[in-house]
Amino acid sequence: MPKVFVYGSLKRGQSNAFMMEGAQFVAPARSVQCWRLVALPHYPALVREEGPCRITGEVWEVPETMMAELDRFEEVPVLYTRQEIEVELDGQEGRTADRLLMAHAYFMPAVLAAAGRELREGRWPA
Repeated sequence: MPKVFVYGSLKRGQSNAFMMEGAQFVAPARSVQCWRLVALPHYPALVREEGPCRITGEVWEVPETMMAELDRFEEVPVLYTRQEIEVELDGQEGRTADRLLMAHAYFMPAVLAAAGRELREGRWPA
């Protein structure tokens, strides 16, 4: 089953968490690589450029049939693109290698995120 890394309004308790109904929560997680995260008026955007820190979010196991629904919701390929990144599960015991996995993440092109405010702590809401 595909895994998705969510970092904004799709997280538990956020405004669009209902979109994850039918998916299975795995664990809190952080991106292995440091990316840019910006706050737009109603949601954040992950930008595929080097940023100041790792991004905090959640990993979910998503049925294959839900991936197309999430892509439509995220307006792929107009507003976002979906790409796999390496993430580290938080709160897991054992070796670091056992906590690492690949998960899909939604990235916004830098030009579309230009009006956003940098979230230098890598977390939304800030």
